[in-house]
Amino acid sequence: MNMPRSAVACAVIAVAALMLAARASGAVLPGLYEATVAGDASEAGRAAAASDALRQVVVRVTGRRAAASDGALAGLYADARRYALSFKSDVAGQLTVGFDPDALDAALVSAGQPLWPRDRPATLVLVADASAGAPRPLAADPDTRREIERAAQARGLPLVWPAALAAPVEQQRLADVLAGRLEPLRALAQSLGAEGVLARGSAAPAATWSWFGPTGPGAVTATPAEAVHALADRYAAQYAVREAGTGRVGVVVRGVRTVSDYGSVLSAFAALGMVSGVEVYEVDGETLRLRVGFRGEPEGLGAAAVQSGRFSADEPPLAGGELRFVLRR
Repeated sequence: MNMPRSAVACAVIAVAALMLAARASGAVLPGLYEATVAGDASEAGRAAAASDALRQVVVRVTGRRAAASDGALAGLYADARRYALSFKSDVAGQLTVGFDPDALDAALVSAGQPLWPRDRPATLVLVADASAGAPRPLAADPDTRREIERAAQARGLPLVWPAALAAPVEQQRLADVLAGRLEPLRALAQSLGAEGVLARGSAAPAATWSWFGPTGPGAVTATPAEAVHALADRYAAQYAVREAGTGRVGVVVRGVRTVSDYGSVLSAFAALGMVSGVEVYEVDGETLRLRVGFRGEPEGLGAAAVQSGRFSADEPPLAGGELRFVLRR
């Protein structure tokens, strides 16, 4: 159907408000540019500690697990002392090394590395325990929680743990987790300041973890730590972008039938970390054409849009470079 342009304008205004709310709900993880490693306060000890700590920080900042052993970054790690701002020692023979965020970001961009912005989606973690008399049916046991938190710290992923819930509410949410119904849990996540949910409905050591949030749904059968790494990989694939330049590209989306669909398309693009602006420039039946401002490469924007779970790739880009999608339902 042909949607009146006034209706499109209303949708754009509504989505702009939603977009601002979504941007505000991200979390900046403390200590993103610092790491604690073994070392002493001697100059040689500091140099070695800076190199080890920088490898950890670069993994967080780029979103790439392989960055720590990337030969292309060997020179950066060898010169790590140059980017270190502070060294704090403790009685356990460890040093906490803090790095200059701006200088390090610039060095990584020069090395062709992606940057995952510091404002990151927080994730509510729910670990179901359906055993009789479980004191906290949606709380992880201490060992599992420590494993999850260590992995999240290594990747720079903000987590939220469930606060005390009324018994009937907790039982209802427990039933959702056990049944794999994650979408109803988004309201709980949002009430606790999170944008997504990571949940396990079985106590098996390598059980299936499922997630639902700003990058869409997903699942992995893994240990708790590997589940966190898989989710961080998913987030980084969408939000970490290579600063290859800025530009605008035409985007064509088919299957846009209602005002709600228009809102869904606009909010999905606005939520992508590499997108700086979205403009509607043509409505033709069920086809919506946009101009999207972005950082990075058009191929990266296309991949991020598909990974969001809201779009399927349509035809290959035309000669003019338009990206083409079909809205998923």
